[in-house]
Amino acid sequence: MIKQLTILFLSSLLILSLYSSAVAQTQTPYPDTIERQIKDNLKEKGMYFDSSKPVNIVKMVKTPKKHYYIVLFTYSPYHTDHLGDAIFKKEESGYIFVGGMSSTSQKLNNTTMYLGKVPYSVVYGFNEENRIKTLRLFTLDKKSSYTAPIKKGTYFVHFKKLPYHTDLEKIEPFFIDCYGKDNKLIPWAECAE
Repeated sequence: MIKQLTILFLSSLLILSLYSSAVAQTQTPYPDTIERQIKDNLKEKGMYFDSSKPVNIVKMVKTPKKHYYIVLFTYSPYHTDHLGDAIFKKEESGYIFVGGMSSTSQKLNNTTMYLGKVPYSVVYGFNEENRIKTLRLFTLDKKSSYTAPIKKGTYFVHFKKLPYHTDLEKIEPFFIDCYGKDNKLIPWAECAE
């Protein structure tokens, strides 16, 4: 009887150990320094940041440039939640903030940025229930328009490398169409607001 109880006890410990290991693997730990640097930059840039409310890191994605990451975060500038971005460089001492800090109260945001000396168009957003399958981005400079396939996930980031000579000011005002299942156009209010 004692042998059976010992086996049952050890089996229970093994199952609990495996379960806690699986739970730990599904949670993505983000370094505290990233959150602290984002908070400091929100305060510094005067973005009406309510520091009594948390900054939540929701996604961290490696950029096309080695050692650079884009971090998506949510925060509250007093009334509504905003989705923002920040770029970090991974160094031996940790993650160092290098740029970004655009944000939106909508579900989608697009911006342009240089990673090194290479210009990129970046679109990111909240993809509730994976409703968005494709985005079509139009620019004033027609040759810079493109289609962005969206991977499954609650939050997404898509990078598009632009030609070196691109004038970022000419492509800044994007117009975006959202497409869902069966390539059907999603009304803007459902897609982004």
